[in-house]
Amino acid sequence: MKGDFSRIRFNPARQYTSVLKQQGRVDLDADSNEQRFIDERMRETINTDVIGPCGAPENDAGFAIEISGNEILIGPGRFYVDGILVENPSTIHYDKQPWLIDPSSTASDLLDQLLNGGQTGCLSFVLEVWQRMVTALDDRCLIEPALDRADTTARLQTVWRVIGAYDSGNSESTPSHESSLSFANTLGTIDYNTAPSPSNSPIDQLSPCCQALYDDRLRFKLRGEMGADVGTGGSACGCQPIPVAGYQGLENQLYRVEIHQAGDLSSATFKWSRENASVVSKITNVAANVVTVASLGPDANLGFQPDRWVELSDDISEFGDTPNQPGSLFKIVSIDPTSLQVTVDNPVYGIDHRRNARMRRWDQPITTGTSAGIPVSETPVPLENGIEVSFRSGEFQSGDYWTIPARTANGEIDWPPCGKPRTHFQKPDFIQIHRAPVACVNLRSRIDYIYRKGITGTAQDRTQVNDCRLLFPPLTWVNANTVPQALHVTAASWNNDDIMTIDTLLANGLSVTFDQPTTCPWGGGNFEVTFEAPYSPGDALALFEGKLPGITKPTFPSPPGTDCFLRTMVALDPPWGITVSGNTVSWITPVSSSGKVNYGAYEVMLAFNVMLGWTNPIGFGRLRVRLIGGAVYGSGNNGNIYLDGQSLGDTSTRSLDGSECVSLTTPSGDNAAVSDYESWFYIAPTVYITSVIIQGLDGNNKVVKSPLTAAKVIVNSQNQVTKLQVGETQTISVESVQALITLSYPPVSPITVNLSFSGPGTGSVISVGSSIQIAAGQQTAIAAIHILSNPGAGVKDTVTLNASVPLLESSYPVQTAPTLTISGSTPPGAQTPAPPPPAPPPATPSPISGKVKKVKLP
Repeated sequence: MKGDFSRIRFNPARQYTSVLKQQGRVDLDADSNEQRFIDERMRETINTDVIGPCGAPENDAGFAIEISGNEILIGPGRFYVDGILVENPSTIHYDKQPWLIDPSSTASDLLDQLLNGGQTGCLSFVLEVWQRMVTALDDRCLIEPALDRADTTARLQTVWRVIGAYDSGNSESTPSHESSLSFANTLGTIDYNTAPSPSNSPIDQLSPCCQALYDDRLRFKLRGEMGADVGTGGSACGCQPIPVAGYQGLENQLYRVEIHQAGDLSSATFKWSRENASVVSKITNVAANVVTVASLGPDANLGFQPDRWVELSDDISEFGDTPNQPGSLFKIVSIDPTSLQVTVDNPVYGIDHRRNARMRRWDQPITTGTSAGIPVSETPVPLENGIEVSFRSGEFQSGDYWTIPARTANGEIDWPPCGKPRTHFQKPDFIQIHRAPVACVNLRSRIDYIYRKGITGTAQDRTQVNDCRLLFPPLTWVNANTVPQALHVTAASWNNDDIMTIDTLLANGLSVTFDQPTTCPWGGGNFEVTFEAPYSPGDALALFEGKLPGITKPTFPSPPGTDCFLRTMVALDPPWGITVSGNTVSWITPVSSSGKVNYGAYEVMLAFNVMLGWTNPIGFGRLRVRLIGGAVYGSGNNGNIYLDGQSLGDTSTRSLDGSECVSLTTPSGDNAAVSDYESWFYIAPTVYITSVIIQGLDGNNKVVKSPLTAAKVIVNSQNQVTKLQVGETQTISVESVQALITLSYPPVSPITVNLSFSGPGTGSVISVGSSIQIAAGQQTAIAAIHILSNPGAGVKDTVTLNASVPLLESSYPVQTAPTLTISGSTPPGAQTPAPPPPAPPPATPSPISGKVKKVKLP
């Protein structure tokens, strides 16, 4: 802490709990600050003992990572890291974090690396937390106007940011987050080279990527050490009332020795200050080698003078990718007190005065110091007034520091410092960066197969977030006498009593997440999935339609749950088995656990479509999921623990039409340690294109030609297309050609239709947008067709309009693709050329494009 302190004193090993004042004694800042350190350590120790090294409260768990569209969002709430409370008041975009400035990888960069990096890649997100000292330069409210705008105190502020890193997965290394997780107290005596090794850790229940991030906490570097002493020689002036040996200064000081350039004994450098580096001023402007500041200090002793070293920095140094980095050292050449301008020895680059830039004084002589600092050495290096320091081997990090209280009354320095181990060489203090994993993001298992074929999707569609946070309940929720230890369902990949299409179901699978890992074998016996297919009365019931009261032939538009026709129960065992990853159990995935395409999923898709009357839909199917409480279990403290699956319902609305439905609350549990989890939802058949018709409109947007199979361009003297002739005499504008696309039924979610022309003139004479999205509940859509140019006099270009709906790894094209013949014409005044030979007939498109060929319409 770079502040105007007499000394910094605290030793947790002495187990002090209070600082007691005595009557008639002088108040010292060190005593009050020590009480603050005692309180802080006690608070953080209690938090860590109750919560663990890191965790979030279940009722307000903060810092959840969400991929929304193509953005990375950080959720609101609270989190505890090494006992430190961290709060995020509201959802914030990754790139707009207040304490992460100009990161080397933006949210877009991180997602691009993941989406383009292959199936083994992973994004990891770690919450970084530390405490920084805030002075009046950072917060003007710390200045008291009644004291002539003097500052009296400083503050400690908890700062945080979430750091993302990409790992390609091609090596055993974990994503780099600059330094390891640490549970050591900055001011304590904990050995930085050791760390706790918890047993029965909840970390073991997380995904492998999350576990790797937690394992990173065991990595510590052996930091270099420093010793301080006073020389044996006396002062050059014997008239001073001080010892001939020892500290020879005339004032009490708190010296600060700080590593400037990281490295070992051969490369590290340091800088020092007799005022604990507290002499600092705000920078208001930088121009070449002239720095304008807000103040030059109250006097020569606490101000800036020529031939002194100063460090220039801004918020990039403190909040960049690697936080709390040093600034650049410059030598003061001259000072203009009138303009508050300081001229330094070299031009200043990279300092932005709008980012809280500041100039800090250091006191090493210009004869021994350089712009890189003073080299560390095992040989004693003199500072001033008899004080000298030496260093011992290890890795020195930028920002490592030691403080040396020097006192005139006895001519000594307080070394080893009070509150530190009684050894000559001391480990450094430093700004402790506490870290906690919050999430890992992977590509969905099917992405490598699908998206390399050109089917697009947002990062949200293509990725899956693995939550690495450890959650804890409030103590008032924990009652071992009434709540049995059990498994609970915390999330499911579907919305209860809602609706989705078959292809959406198969794309995402059915996934259930528990509050801890399961240890039971999984199969169709304890993960039951049954399909209720609507019964089609067909022509038999049609005979009675209108003849018996209340009997009507059911139709597809009936809202789910209100249909009254018979249903057929079909039990389903998952093809390729059930997969388990951490706390999540998944049923039917498009890619098997061995990495092969799960063709069984396509067989299920075909069966579902047939039972739902794919080409003539008769109703929604209903899928029921049941987890058997007595056969779903995990490991407890005293043997197996079983599923507490009872879930309470609440009224919600369906995404399709806003009708009421029953949602289930999570986590599951009704204090029944052996109880089933039951849920249901509706599925609709796969949507496909029944027809595509090219048609032309008149000036009133009324259809005049449908289907439009042929048109002749009419051009002006510049050979520009002005109109189209359809039929013998009818003309329409070039903007009035369109395609009418009709789906098999109004979809329950938005559907993308891919469009393209094939044949001569494609792209030059005629074009269409590459895709169009049809909204949920809308069965038809219009796509504009653009006539771009004249094919040429006597030329006839016949093109085919291809339309298809993407589905998993294949696509379903319209069975009869429309064609359009465009005839060219001769511009007015031009000579008509001979007609070209006739073009070959267009190729007939395959009924199904894509990798899976055996799925076809019944």
